[in-house]
Parts: sequence; structure tokens; C-alpha cells
Amino acid sequence: MTIHNEASVRDEVIRLEAARCRALVAADIDTLDRLVSDDVVHVHANGKTDDKKAYLAMVGGAIRFLSAERAHLDVRVYDQLAVATGPLRQSIEISATGQRSDMHIMTTQVWRFDTDTWRQVSFQATTL
Repeated sequence: MTIHNEASVRDEVIRLEAARCRALVAADIDTLDRLVSDDVVHVHANGKTDDKKAYLAMVGGAIRFLSAERAHLDVRVYDQLAVATGPLRQSIEISATGQRSDMHIMTTQVWRFDTDTWRQVSFQATTL
């Protein structure tokens, strides 16, 4: 196993999470596809769980992200894994109904170093 420099991993995970938030707002499925692992488990604040296919389909059509912003993200590094926790504010619009929702959630994410980059393997949201 490769030993990673903790500070550089923290910076990289924070950079990748910022890219993920931008990709949500842009509905950039290609970027999201690269950022999340094929075996990702994405648990929404309402308890709904998505695999990668369902997550990308949701972002690609069911929900439009109007904003996704983080004030800070705490990242703990464990060699090939990084656990990131922090608040996330996002505004969404349900495509089918036009209903908008502003959400303030706390997230826990697990990122795994996979071949050449860090990819998100788990996401859990809790409403604040």
C-alpha cells in the first residue's frame, strides 16, 4: 500500500469535493462519473439509498442542483481511505414538479485511493 502525505490528501479530497459540488450544479455527469466509485453507496438525508447508476440518473434528470456550497470540510486520512465530514448547503429543484428545496445537511463521505486518484465510495447525509 502507498503511504500518502496527510496534508496533501486533505487538500486533494477538499479539491475533489469542491469539483463534485460544481459538477452537481452543472449537471456534469462525466465529472461525477469520474469522482465516484463504481461501488459507491449514496445515502440521502431522507434515507433513500442510491448506487452509482441511480445517483447519476438523479443528477442527470430527476433533480436540478441550483447550488451546493461548503463552508468547511474536515478530512481524516487512513492510508488508502479518507473520511470527510462537514456541513453542506444546497438548493435543489425537483424536475417533475418544479418544487424547490433549500437543504442544510451534515455529510460523512469516504474517499478511497483507487489506482490513480481518490474516488468517493460512500456518502451519508443528515439534515441539520
